[in-house]
Amino acid sequence: MVRQTPFNWLKPKNDFVLKLILGSENDQSKELLLAFLNDFLYVPALQSFTSVEILNPIINKQSIYDKGSILDIKAKVPGYGYVNIEMQLANQNNMHKRSLYYASKLIENQLFVSDEYTKVERVVANNLLDFPFFSSTPYHSCFRLMEERLHEPFPDLLQLHFTEMPKFIRQDQAGKIPVNDRKAKWIRFFTNEDDTRWFEMAKQDPVMEKMVESLRVASLDPEARELYESRVKALKDLNSIRGEARREGIAEGIKEGLEKGQKEGKREASRELAKKMLRKGFEVSDIMEMTELTETEIEKLMVEINNH
Repeated sequence: MVRQTPFNWLKPKNDFVLKLILGSENDQSKELLLAFLNDFLYVPALQSFTSVEILNPIINKQSIYDKGSILDIKAKVPGYGYVNIEMQLANQNNMHKRSLYYASKLIENQLFVSDEYTKVERVVANNLLDFPFFSSTPYHSCFRLMEERLHEPFPDLLQLHFTEMPKFIRQDQAGKIPVNDRKAKWIRFFTNEDDTRWFEMAKQDPVMEKMVESLRVASLDPEARELYESRVKALKDLNSIRGEARREGIAEGIKEGLEKGQKEGKREASRELAKKMLRKGFEVSDIMEMTELTETEIEKLMVEINNH
C-alpha cells in the first residue's frame, strides 16, 4: 500500500527517473519493465514476456551531468529480441534518424567478427516523445520494413515505435482514448504533474501501485533527488545551448558555411564547423548529419579539442 505523506514528487517525464524505475538491476524494476513491454507491444496474455535482462542497469553519475548523454534502457527479452526505451523531451527535428541510428547499433552489436548472421535477433525501439513529431493523428506510430508495391512485410527484425505524448493528452482530455488502450495508464503516469493524483493512480491495478511506490521511494531518497535535479539542470542547459546556437545562426548558417567551404576546402570547413558544434554541446549524431563527417572523424576532433 502506498503511504500518503506530503512531499514533492519527482516528475517521471525525465530520462533519469524512467531509467531508475524501469531500468535498475532489481526484481521490482524488472517486473515493471516486463509489464511496460507487454502493454506497449500489446503482447497477448497467453504469450506475455516473463523474463528480461537489463543490459545497461548502471547509471553512470557522470552521465547525469553530461548534457549530451543518453539515459536509455537497453534490454533483452529471451525468445523475442532486444528493446531500447528512450524518453525525449526536446524536439531536435531528427528523432526518426536518431532512433534508426541507435536501433542499428543494437543490431550491429549483437555480432562478433566470427558470428553468423543467423544470430541476429529482432530490435524494437520505443521512443517516448514530449512533443508532436509526425503529421498524422494517432499518438502512437510503429514503422517496419516492407516491400513497397505488394506491401509484403520484411521479416520482423526491426520496429521503430514513437509515442507522441502531447497528442495522447489532447485525445485523452477529449475522451477519445479507448478504455482497452493498454498504453494509456503508462502515458498518464509519465505525463502526470499533479501530485494529488498519484494515490488515485496507485489504486488502478497492482502494476500502477508499484510504479507509484517506486516513484515515491525515489522522491524521498536524497541522493536520487540530487541526481534528478542535476539531470533536469543538464537538460535545461542543453536546450539553452541549442537555443543560443540557433540565435547565433549556427544551425541556419550551416548551408552558407558549407558553400563557403567549397571555395576554401569543403572538408576543412566541415571540420571547423564540427569543432564549433562539439564545443557548443551538440550530439555526435547531429554533427554527423549536419557536416557529413563520419563518427570516427568526429571522435578524432574531440581528442584534438581535449588535448588543447
